[in-house]
Amino acid sequence: MLSILIVDDEKLACADILYKVSRSGFGFKWVMEASSAEEALEKIKEHKPDILLTDIMMGEMSGIELVKIARSYVPGLASVLISGYSEFNYAKEAIALGVVDYLLKPVRQEELTGTLSKAIAIGMHQRNVLQSLFNGGKLEDDRLNESQREQLIAFLNGMKTSLDFSAAELFPANAEFYQIGVFRLSSCTAGQSEGRVPLKSVEYEGVTDQSLADIGDNSGKGRQYFDKLRRAVQDIIQEVGGPWFLTFHNFAPNQQITVIAAAFHKDRKKSEETILQSFHEINRRIHRRLNIVLYAGVSGLEESVTGALLTQARQALDLRFSLESSPEGRIFYWREWEEKATYNLPEEEFKLYQRLLAAGDLKEALTTVQRIFSVDIPGTAMHIRMLYVELICILARTCIKKAGGNIVSMLGTECLSGGIIDEFSDREELVESLCRTITTVLSQWMAVTADARSVLLIVKSYIENNFTSSELCTNFLSQKFCISLGYLSTSYNKEFGINITKYIITLRIDYAKKLLKETGLCIFDISESCGFSNLSYFMRTFKKHAGCTPNEFREK
Repeated sequence: MLSILIVDDEKLACADILYKVSRSGFGFKWVMEASSAEEALEKIKEHKPDILLTDIMMGEMSGIELVKIARSYVPGLASVLISGYSEFNYAKEAIALGVVDYLLKPVRQEELTGTLSKAIAIGMHQRNVLQSLFNGGKLEDDRLNESQREQLIAFLNGMKTSLDFSAAELFPANAEFYQIGVFRLSSCTAGQSEGRVPLKSVEYEGVTDQSLADIGDNSGKGRQYFDKLRRAVQDIIQEVGGPWFLTFHNFAPNQQITVIAAAFHKDRKKSEETILQSFHEINRRIHRRLNIVLYAGVSGLEESVTGALLTQARQALDLRFSLESSPEGRIFYWREWEEKATYNLPEEEFKLYQRLLAAGDLKEALTTVQRIFSVDIPGTAMHIRMLYVELICILARTCIKKAGGNIVSMLGTECLSGGIIDEFSDREELVESLCRTITTVLSQWMAVTADARSVLLIVKSYIENNFTSSELCTNFLSQKFCISLGYLSTSYNKEFGINITKYIITLRIDYAKKLLKETGLCIFDISESCGFSNLSYFMRTFKKHAGCTPNEFREK
């Protein structure tokens, strides 16, 4: 995923751009901010962002000078200049610099979204991430050239609304109809509630049985596990679909796989039946071989690959928030619920919620949110992203007026774009998380948001008081304090000079040393007392940090 840096010496202008970047629908790894060109250069040197959005008129160094210097640190930096001045000489300099675009304040949402689309294409090309994100193997070499691959990845991740080439080029010559399916791999084994990774359900080299906290914390082993699990699922998809199925794994979340399926029958009904049978067979094989729960949303059938198909597939997948599913997962077919796709958003409820936030009436605001999501009909589920995004954006707009842009960066683009929806397993979890976010923002952030360090100090204090909890990890802290995972990880590391995972491990190992010296507890009990849920993992970690085993340390 790409990162972006926004530079403006006017706090409200920066907050406005930040908000509109978040509303663009593009998922960035982290959205950074700087209030001067000098501060921006420090962040560019350290973090090497992919995209730079900068105001032109700022203090001693202008945005144009910033772009020139920044490129010596990041040669392929995609830059966008923003200015309240419309003199032609600025535009002329921007053209000479080869920037992606030159925008005038106030920047309109549609203008910025279009510019970001172009900047993302440049950033993706410079990072050469297209090849690594695409499903490996012969498909990459034999069926897609670089331009097609770039367009498909951009299209499936919302950066393009259509393809500039015919999808028929990717399939056997007589492809007639297309569908898109979005698979969601649950982090639980069949028959279990979500909350435990099925490490024992399928064996992969180099992946050991460790706690869900380690997996959820994006540890090396956790990423390795999900990467191998995705590849295993993709292999099954290709086994069933053959040359008629193209598979891609999404930027985020890492539990989703998108499939473009084609059919050769000229009869629409026959094509539809054939593809759906394949999707159901894929579900059966994945359940049988990997013992994981799979949900899938499948679009309608069209004669070309369009953005509408992608929207339909996601809407169908979101039906899992309202409809019952079996222990083996479920395939949700959009066509069966097409009539429910027309849904009137509760505009009056939105207005009431906005008034309650502005008045600081947290209790009634939360009641309104719960009422909006309490309607248990498929139409609500199919538009759950729109509901969530609108409620979060009303919250962000309210807070920007009172506290500035830090609120938006802490929430993160995954919140304001609706991408976070894919991380929830059910509607109750989604609503609980949303209410927790609203509560945290209004009751905690508002008082300290002018000094973002205060929030990080609260997180640090929590870690120091709870490091013996086995569930403690960056992901857990991100959810508890309702802070974007990217913002929390990067800001904490910069503020305290150590990443959160290393800090937690350091505290645990120091405590283990204390227990080894001062108590007669056995190694297993010490491991558990320090927050390690796996003895062998504790032994390896201790030796790595202390240079000897726990028993050797105790003897010394």
